Amino acid sequence: QLDIGKVVEAILDGDGSIRGVKLEDGTTVECDALVIACGPWTDATKSWMGVKYHSILIQSPRVLNEAVFFSGHGDPEVYPRPDGDAYITGFPDPAMVVTESPGKEEVRPEVVSRLVDATKKVSSLLGTITPHTEQACYLPTTNDGIPVIGEIPGVKGAFVGSGHGCWGILNGPATGEAMAELLTEGETKHVDLKLLGVDSPYRR
Repeated sequence: QLDIGKVVEAILDGDGSIRGVKLEDGTTVECDALVIACGPWTDATKSWMGVKYHSILIQSPRVLNEAVFFSGHGDPEVYPRPDGDAYITGFPDPAMVVTESPGKEEVRPEVVSRLVDATKKVSSLLGTITPHTEQACYLPTTNDGIPVIGEIPGVKGAFVGSGHGCWGILNGPATGEAMAELLTEGETKHVDLKLLGVDSPYRR
């Protein structure tokens, strides 16, 4: 069952175990486990941050098949998509505490203009085409750059998995496997989470 809503509060038993969550509309969803994986809006640690990236989408006249990463001109990155779109990003903001709401991120025209200009400099194919989409998003990160994966201390049945920065797609499968094992078996078999826990002694 898929329930769509914003969680505003965790409901705990007397012993501090997860019993459910309360949604913004006042309804409750019962559960015996809670996984927090909300990207840059995850706040299970006190050092949660996000890196804002602007991006543009350009419809290529032919389907491209290789991602390209440029050095210089803002270090633009070009990711082709099967539908012919090219996703182009670059010029990241410094890491910051995220205050913008999901889906309401400000798109700054001056950054988009820099992306368009960089595209013209690095690609004769894409540089002549006007982007059909301008957008911005955040990469989740922590102040030490290490993802947070594991149990949330002091709350039985609560887990967190986020903070992968630009490596989320690469590390997502291993994170998913680790979270599934924690939920079903109470421990991980293939991923060592000692370095990645909320209260890891290795964190700076």
